[in-house]
Amino acid sequence: MTFDTTRPFGISAALTTPFTAAGTVDNGLLVGHVQHVLELGCTSVTLGGTTGEGPSLSQEEKVSAHNAMTAAGIPAEKIVFAIIESSLPNAVAFARQAADLGSKHILLAPPYYFKGVADDGQLGWFRALLTAIATSGLKVILYHIPQVTAAAVTPDMVATLKNEFPTLITGVKDSAGNWENTEELLKRFADLDILIGDERLLARGVTLGAAGAISGVANFRPDLLTAILAGKPADERLPELVEAILQYPVTPAVKALVGHLGNDQSWRAARAPLAALSTAQYQALAQRYDDLFASPTR
Repeated sequence: MTFDTTRPFGISAALTTPFTAAGTVDNGLLVGHVQHVLELGCTSVTLGGTTGEGPSLSQEEKVSAHNAMTAAGIPAEKIVFAIIESSLPNAVAFARQAADLGSKHILLAPPYYFKGVADDGQLGWFRALLTAIATSGLKVILYHIPQVTAAAVTPDMVATLKNEFPTLITGVKDSAGNWENTEELLKRFADLDILIGDERLLARGVTLGAAGAISGVANFRPDLLTAILAGKPADERLPELVEAILQYPVTPAVKALVGHLGNDQSWRAARAPLAALSTAQYQALAQRYDDLFASPTR
């Protein structure tokens, strides 16, 4: 099986967030970045996810960024709005606001503060939220990233929510980096958009019907991913690139490479509690990238 072009979710850049020297979101730089990745072949962008330091941004900042994008002519339906909240009332309000802004998809993480919560508790939270937004017209992508949230969205939970909310649940982003879990999702939910968060698994995922990816790498090399969806052999340097990024805190590393390729060091700034890569780390990562991609192919 190859990529199903009749359901072209495609590649969504998991937007990283630029900050000004004063520590505020640099909407001007962000808008230019969004335009650039869309021109390079991304079908959408995802605002306020993990790579975007979403939990460190206020809702007002996310809305301001969304408005800046649409004011610049970027269609709202190309902006996936990430919601990473433990507060149920906040999550409901933010989902409704995303719909009001014109976004069609939300990326919805589970509540993550309390650890060791039973699946029934997680399902209760999702049920309440999904019931509250039942008439919103939103398409909900469930977000499985347990290494960050310590709260799994298991295949059985997906099945339950899909059965109870068939018009709302349209996809799953699997960022666990566990092929067995990805494979189970792909085999059990052929009618959902299964989106790969770990770029090393994209080629295998596409052979089983993956609908695309929400990707940090797409911030600076979406071509490596769009080529896979186009049926071309995966560039063997892609896993090595991901491994290089994983040697560092991932979000600051992605920001460093965006700055390196764009020759703009302001991208390196991160918001506490994250910190920018040190100069030595930045130089080592940039050199590793340059060494990998010194020639067009390998």
